[in-house]
Order: sequence, then structure tokens, then C-alpha cells
Amino acid sequence: LRHPPAEELGLEACLVSLVDSWRSQNATQPMIQLDMQGDLADVRGIVAATAYRVAQECLTNSLRHSAAREIVLRIERRTGAENALLIRVEDDGGGDAAKVAQSTGFGLTGIRERVAALGGSLSIARATGGVSVAATIPLAA
Repeated sequence: LRHPPAEELGLEACLVSLVDSWRSQNATQPMIQLDMQGDLADVRGIVAATAYRVAQECLTNSLRHSAAREIVLRIERRTGAENALLIRVEDDGGGDAAKVAQSTGFGLTGIRERVAALGGSLSIARATGGVSVAATIPLAA
């Protein structure tokens, strides 16, 4: 039940497939929204793979470790001087953002390392009713 790599399908198609898969497995709760902004067509290679893994890990964590009723996955291509990809997963499932930020689990550690290797950043903060995890990856990576 593996998802095709983002390098093969493209980031947008991979994310749609990922969200559809989670929706089919969790038909009752929570509701998962996918919000893609900007042109993602040429986001490929290591940036696409990293963005996909960040989204996958954060969705998995929200579904397994929170009492979320709604999870929003936002992918935004920022142009101009910033020239970066923003990946944000936000849930309303409670949770303590400070504890999540201090997590030494393999999942979050892995995405921190992947994002940092590309010169990006990862932040974990409180969201309305839950936790927000956001990664910014420079597109020049």
C-alpha cells in the first residue's frame, strides 16, 4: 500500500493520493482538507519528496495522536524573494505544541533532518484547538 514517490507522479498528484487514501481509511472522522496554493507542477526531485514526507508524517501524527475532528494540509508555493514551499498541517485535536516540539520520536526527527538538509525550517506551534506543524523548504534546494 505504498504511495508512488513524488518524483514519479509529481507533488500535487501524490498529495491528492495521500489524502484520498487517509480519507478512505478514516471515513467517519476526522475530516481532512487539502489546500494547495500556487503552481506546484514543476516542484520535483528532493524538494517534492521531502514535502511529501513532511505531509505524510504530520498527517499520520495528527490521526494517531490527537482527537482531531478536522485536519488541514496546506501546501503553498511562495514566489519572489522567498521562493519556497510551505507545508503546514494543522489539527483541532488538542495536544501540547511544546511537548510535540520536544519530541525525539523518529518521525519528527526524520522530517526535521530532511528539511534542515535542504536549508529549510520546521516550526511547531499552537493552533486553534490543536497543533500546527509547518515546514518551509527553499525551492532552490
